[in-house]
Amino acid sequence: MKRLVRLLVVPTAVAVTLAGVTAPAALADDHGSHHADSSGVELGLGLDLDLGLGLGGQHRYAQLTGQAEVPGPGDPDGRGHAVVWVTSGKVCVSLTVRKIQTASAAHIHRGTAGTAGPVVVDLAAPSDGTSYSCTRVDRGLAREVARTPAQFYVNVHNAEHPAGAVRGQLHR
Repeated sequence: MKRLVRLLVVPTAVAVTLAGVTAPAALADDHGSHHADSSGVELGLGLDLDLGLGLGGQHRYAQLTGQAEVPGPGDPDGRGHAVVWVTSGKVCVSLTVRKIQTASAAHIHRGTAGTAGPVVVDLAAPSDGTSYSCTRVDRGLAREVARTPAQFYVNVHNAEHPAGAVRGQLHR
């Protein structure tokens, strides 16, 4: 029995330590290089969350464009990127947008590609082109976003496009 306990405790301690070290660095990276650099860590942390241990967290991503906006039209030149870090009871988002007028709001919505849905998480608007925010959420919602990211999208609004300037579906 002692051997089993040691096997469970050591990986858990390592996962918790790695989560504290890698999460801020991955969220700060707006250039997409985090996919290759941290994939091994994400797999280990994702396993902890999927097993219901409530440890670690998972990244989800979205490429934002005006063309993806529903019902549209979004900003035809607008682009952006979102990195969403989901943990048990919290969602943190790093947003970057460009080629749109000043952002006035940002959200995570429930909805599949091609559909409009309700807001589930309010985010800090990237009014100067970037923003970072963390929001406490229901554990069930956090689990849904982590496990079924394609059921959610990130949306950024501005005065010219109040229904949404850019949008992107979440993915692993």
